[in-house]
Amino acid sequence: MNEIEKGDDNLSNGSGNHSASSQSTGGGGLNNSYRLPLSQFVRSYEFGITVAFGMLFTLIGIFAPRFWKISNLLRVARSFSFIAATGVGEALVIITGGIDLSVGSLMGFAGILTGWLLHNGMSLWLAILIGLLSGAAAGLVSGILVTKANMPPLIPTLGMLSIAYSAGLVITQGIPITTFGPQEDLFVSLGSGFILGIPNPVIYMLLMVLFGWIFLRKTPLGHALYAIGGNEEACALTGISVDRIKMFAYAASGFIASMSGILLTSRLSLGDASNGRGNELDVIAAVVIGGVSLAGGRGSVAGVLVGAAIMGVIRNAMVLLGISSFLQGIVIGFIIIFAVLLDRVRRWLTSSD
Repeated sequence: MNEIEKGDDNLSNGSGNHSASSQSTGGGGLNNSYRLPLSQFVRSYEFGITVAFGMLFTLIGIFAPRFWKISNLLRVARSFSFIAATGVGEALVIITGGIDLSVGSLMGFAGILTGWLLHNGMSLWLAILIGLLSGAAAGLVSGILVTKANMPPLIPTLGMLSIAYSAGLVITQGIPITTFGPQEDLFVSLGSGFILGIPNPVIYMLLMVLFGWIFLRKTPLGHALYAIGGNEEACALTGISVDRIKMFAYAASGFIASMSGILLTSRLSLGDASNGRGNELDVIAAVVIGGVSLAGGRGSVAGVLVGAAIMGVIRNAMVLLGISSFLQGIVIGFIIIFAVLLDRVRRWLTSSD
């Protein structure tokens, strides 16, 4: 189990180290027990990116005061909520050392499948369940090809991206689904409704991040994901079922992407293959900006939330400042390149230490 413990240590880079905390209580009382985890958090990447986000948030508000309006902030949060939530599933895969390029198309396909079933009279929750299972099944297939066929993760997930997008076109025949049967009002309210003034997608995002944090930090399976990303060969030697855990990660990524896609379809009141198309780049960028290493074994979902927020805030700022939509794509492209470059630099600095 040493490798699982090592995975927990990796997580402590962004969330603190409880074992170190408990050891420190013997020398200086309760206050000293928090000193080491606090200092570790301050030195962590997640703390640095959070401070950078705070500075960006303040700077944008100075140049565009409308940015700070509550109504605008809620719109911004809703806009990146689907990216952040999907990023939780993507993070599970990347932490193991893999990558899932299919999440954007799976979002679109699950939304189309659910919408099509509703359009043809199926009950709401059964249609949603089938949509969710379709994404989990697609992710599981990718995981099987990665583990059992020894394919590089890029190949099966890129193939699944194309399959899911084309399958959505086959279902709709290129004509978006705009009516959702007898339960249309309830379905649409899932994505466009509010709870205590907070948009449902924002609540969904926060719940997914909380779930991901608890799962990775508090469960043996979550620790095993870090251990596999840190040293897959050692994990296999210690008896950890590497293949099964990696397949779980891909299936979970597909399931969460489908959940986001169904909610996005509900929000837009439109089942279309273009929903979610291209979002895989934003999702991966948010995950990497948030501190999850592409090499595996490091990162936290709290950082993913900050990474997605940075992407959403920058997009909103460009709109408020009147920057051309053509230039916006260039800016986001540079951010994605910068995120990967930043990950390489962090890995180089870590190896140097």
